[in-house]
Amino acid sequence: MTRVLVTGGTGFIGARVTDALRRAGHDAHAGTRRAAPQADVIACDLDRPAEIGAALAGIEIVVHCAYGEESAMPRQCAALLSAMATAGVARLVYFSSIAVHGDGEGPLDSYGRAKLDCETLVRDWEKAGGERRAVVLRPGIVYGAGSRFWIDKMAERICMGIWGDFGPAGDGWAHLVHVDDIAALTVAAVDRLQDGVSAGKIPPLDIVGPDRPDWNAYFQALAAALGAPGLPIIGPTRLRWWAVRRLAAKIWRRIGLPGGHRAALAPAPGELALFRRRLTLDAGAATAFLGLAPKITLKEGLAGSLGLQDTRPEP
Repeated sequence: MTRVLVTGGTGFIGARVTDALRRAGHDAHAGTRRAAPQADVIACDLDRPAEIGAALAGIEIVVHCAYGEESAMPRQCAALLSAMATAGVARLVYFSSIAVHGDGEGPLDSYGRAKLDCETLVRDWEKAGGERRAVVLRPGIVYGAGSRFWIDKMAERICMGIWGDFGPAGDGWAHLVHVDDIAALTVAAVDRLQDGVSAGKIPPLDIVGPDRPDWNAYFQALAAALGAPGLPIIGPTRLRWWAVRRLAAKIWRRIGLPGGHRAALAPAPGELALFRRRLTLDAGAATAFLGLAPKITLKEGLAGSLGLQDTRPEP
């Protein structure tokens, strides 16, 4: 039994990872910045070095799922790595993101840049210690039951009639992967680190699901799973009008005036930039190294996300 600390272990991804590790026989503890109410939940605020050090007592492997403000992520990652070096914890699974690819030429936004900075910190940490080993996972768009943005908010937008098929503005690839597949692959990564791997021999691993829909297809599939009518085609003129109304609604709500909720749900500029991206990814390296590939289809994943079935992969 391996003692594992999962940072962000009570969050959307971290909680599923912690549960999967326990079901696989590991002694997994959820690290959280909140006070620990249970024996298997550890206080681990990444802005408090002393708290990180205490959380690492007896830990053999860290799974770093926690994330927060983009500007804080590299600093918090550095604090965790420093504490691991002091505590002699030499195994790490780090959750990065496919956002580090940007549009294929570089990070697309500040989130991607922050994740890439963290990857550099992880590799420098690994090189600085002869026994240190790290697996860097780069999940795509992680969805599933409890996903506040990719399921809950999208469902709200569809049901309120403020969403649609965006035509050419939504034909980029939606690199979706179900949270239960992510949890299963994290268990595989922990097991590989236990087996022993050579330093510097593990490339960052892109992880995407078995289906590769474009964003329009995803929106239509979610609408169908919700039992909503087929989504209308939203052309560029209407998108521009929605953008004006969205901006006005954001200002209206920011100053504390009532109403404007529906208009504020229109797609943001950053979302539309994402929905147009046609980045090609190869998940073959992840499958080869982990001996496992994501297998939850979009249909199965959406059914599980809406409470219609259990999508967890069999052990």
